[in-house]
Amino acid sequence: MSTANHEVFAQAVSAQRKQKPVIVPHVIAGKEYFDGPLLQREDPSYPSVIVSGCHDAPGDLVRLAVQKSREAQREWVKVPLEERIARIAKAVDFVASKIDDWTVRVAVEIGKTRAGARAEALEVLELLKYYVEYASRPGAFEDEREEDPSGLANLSVLRPYGVFGFITPFNYPIVQAAGPTIAAIIAGNGMVIKTTHHGPWSCHAVYEMCAAMDLPVGLVNIIHGADDPGRALVASDVDGMSFTGSVSVGQEIIRQFSNGAYPRPVIAEMGGKNPVIVTDTADLEMAADGIVFSAFDLVGQKCSALSRVIATPKAYERLVELVAERRSKLVIAEPAVENSFGGPVVEKRAVQRFEDVVKKAKAGGFRVDGGEVLNQDGYFVDATVISGVPVDHELAVTEYFLPLVSISVVPDFKAALKAANATSMGLTAGIYTGDIEEARTFLREIEAGCVNVNVPGHATTGWWPGPQAFGGWKASGSTGKQALGKWYVQQFARQQSRKTVAALESLLAE
Repeated sequence: MSTANHEVFAQAVSAQRKQKPVIVPHVIAGKEYFDGPLLQREDPSYPSVIVSGCHDAPGDLVRLAVQKSREAQREWVKVPLEERIARIAKAVDFVASKIDDWTVRVAVEIGKTRAGARAEALEVLELLKYYVEYASRPGAFEDEREEDPSGLANLSVLRPYGVFGFITPFNYPIVQAAGPTIAAIIAGNGMVIKTTHHGPWSCHAVYEMCAAMDLPVGLVNIIHGADDPGRALVASDVDGMSFTGSVSVGQEIIRQFSNGAYPRPVIAEMGGKNPVIVTDTADLEMAADGIVFSAFDLVGQKCSALSRVIATPKAYERLVELVAERRSKLVIAEPAVENSFGGPVVEKRAVQRFEDVVKKAKAGGFRVDGGEVLNQDGYFVDATVISGVPVDHELAVTEYFLPLVSISVVPDFKAALKAANATSMGLTAGIYTGDIEEARTFLREIEAGCVNVNVPGHATTGWWPGPQAFGGWKASGSTGKQALGKWYVQQFARQQSRKTVAALESLLAE
């Protein structure tokens, strides 16, 4: 039976908690290593239960992973694109067979609900299919120009950089590593994955996926650990870096990769302080539904999560009541509870951050709906709405990565749009309005990579996206090309213009 059935899922989660912890190895050129101190991962729903673990990779092992990937990449780059794609596509059936297993891993390590954990596993399958399809399109990696006036033959092609590194986030431990890895190896690169120590067993699934492909041994290597292995990977001689995580860490990587003999590419998807505008003409019931889902899905631990609502005067008071009412009905509980909307936050420090923010909100005299640390075994906190916050207040402009949303009132739509853009980040944004001109202006002027207009149930993009591209502007992204889009894979390659005499024209495509 499948984890699409909740009873089956709950039984599988319960059974996994009774098993010995899964300690995953570093894998470099097909060889397993257990070097470095052991890091244990507790189930955030039941912290007394250790579900997995990994070893904190020492720097020399990180450098070995890069070296072995580079050696394998020299063979991989000789494989024609069409053959690379075919060999990578061999993993489709394997991934399809692992959906139930990966769903359970994410549930016990990260605390995701059944729907959220299963959606992550399924998205890996979709990523694999989409990127293979995009890369197979005519002209995806070469652009033959019109007749050269010199009489010579020419061809513009995309060529790999060499070896990429990737540092994974905890909130999507499988899919966020799978996307860059698939893209990098399609483009002809090697990849060294540094997992999150909050979900090493989940992220190890990406190595398992790559092992099901017909790749040179050592092309994709995986290392585990906390912060130090990530720093070692950034400091290594990788040719490029892919990163998903906070703005501060992403910007530091970009700065480091801009120094040296030449700048190296950083493909980063960073945080967001994501707004929704609700105007006087909006359907407030629809807006409240969208706000509650987008703010509290995955208990706010998503870069795409809604965290600030900007309302105009006639909408404000009624909207506050509607959101507070809906918030109070959410069930926050461990994944095995069938009607659970959200699970635990990732660790004890996140609970402490939550308490600090709520304390600050109450000290400021703002209305707080929720705000409680729940009386459960794990790291459970209540979905919380903070209302009456000035639109430029610290509570309304800081990204907390928690189930917290602020609601502010501004004089009019113009002020709302100005406030929505008054941040260095620009990942997702939304609007609810009954005025078509406001909607047009919003789409023309909002500074965000993913935007919603009057979308039922989703104030800001936060669902399993399928074919929808996902990425951010400003400090939320480094390239302007978004994941799950047709231009994403090509970022892992650089352009080369080739010219030769007509008699050697066939050489150009090799």
